[in-house]
Amino acid sequence: MPPKYDPYSSPSDKTLGLLSIFLFSQRAHSLGHLATILQCSKQSILRMMEHIQKSQWVTIDSWIKNRERWYRARAIKKQTNIILDTTAIDKLLLCKDMVWHLLPESYRKDITEALQHAAEQNLTEEETLSDSFTQVKPKGFIDYSSRETFISDLIRAIRENRVCKILYRAPTRKTNKAYLVAGYQMIVFREGLYLRGYRAETLKKKKPEDIILPVHRMYEVSLTDTRFEPIEPEQSTTEIAGTFGLHHGEAFRVTVRVAPSAAMYVEERIWSSDQKITTHKDGSLTLEFSTTSEEETLAWVLSFGGTMELMDPPTLRKKIAAAAQVMADAHKG
Repeated sequence: MPPKYDPYSSPSDKTLGLLSIFLFSQRAHSLGHLATILQCSKQSILRMMEHIQKSQWVTIDSWIKNRERWYRARAIKKQTNIILDTTAIDKLLLCKDMVWHLLPESYRKDITEALQHAAEQNLTEEETLSDSFTQVKPKGFIDYSSRETFISDLIRAIRENRVCKILYRAPTRKTNKAYLVAGYQMIVFREGLYLRGYRAETLKKKKPEDIILPVHRMYEVSLTDTRFEPIEPEQSTTEIAGTFGLHHGEAFRVTVRVAPSAAMYVEERIWSSDQKITTHKDGSLTLEFSTTSEEETLAWVLSFGGTMELMDPPTLRKKIAAAAQVMADAHKG
C-alpha cells in the first residue's frame, strides 16, 4: 500500500487544522489548495468539511468556479453592547406576549431567560422585570409543541440555503406526501406558522414553482446536503403583507358593501395597503381592497353573516351566493 500523505497527523488533527483555516482566514480556499496545505486527498477534505458543517462550529459557503470547488467561512458579526431601558424591555415583553401562544415550550423558556438576562444587565436594583401584562385571546390557536424540532430545522435550512425533505399531509389526503423544498421564508398567518419556498425540482427553471406548507401538517422534516443559491423573494415582506390572503399570486380588486353594524369593525382595520373606504350617510361603507385568494375572500365575506355584500368581481359574487345557499339549506328545520 502507498504511504499516507502525512503519516504523523491523525484525522482529528487535520480536522482541527482545517477548522483553524476557516476560523482565522476570511479569504476563499479551493478544494485543491486545502488538500495541499493539509497534505491529504480531496476526498478527505470533503469528509472533514461535512463533519465541520454538521458541528455548526462555523458556517462555510461553497461554490463552483472554473470547475473547482471553493470554500469561505461566513463572516462572524461582532457582538455589540446594547443598552436597554425599562421602556425598551417593556416593548420586548409586549412582543413576547403577542406571539407566546405560537411558540413551543423550549422557545418560551429561551425567550424568558434572554429577557431576564437583559434585565439583569440593564436594569438598576430598584427596577425589576415586569410580569406579563398582556392577555392574548387567539381564536383556535395551534399547539406547536410536537413540531418544535421542525421549526428549528426549517429556520436552519433557510439560513444555510439547504433543501428540506418534508412529509406533509394535506386535508384532502389520508397519507403523507414527500416534498423537496428550498425554503426561504417563514410566515405567520392568523394563528399558524407556514414555510414558503420553491419546489427543489423546479429551481433551475426560469420561474420556479412556489409552495406554502403549514408547519402543523408536517410529519417529518429532514435537512439534505443539497444546497441552493440564496433566494430573493419576488415580493418584499411589506408587499406580501400589503394584500389580503396568504398566497402571493396575482392580486385582484374586490369591492364589498358593509352594513352599519359592521362598519366600525371594518373601518378600524387595514385589509390591504391600497384599500379605499367610502362612508355613506346611513352609516354603511364601501370597501375596495386587493386580495390574492378567492377562497379566503369568500370565507371572509361569509364570516360576516349577511352584514357584508360582495359587489365585485361578478364571478366571486356568484360563488358566494352559491356557498350561502348551501349554508342556508344546511340550517333548515
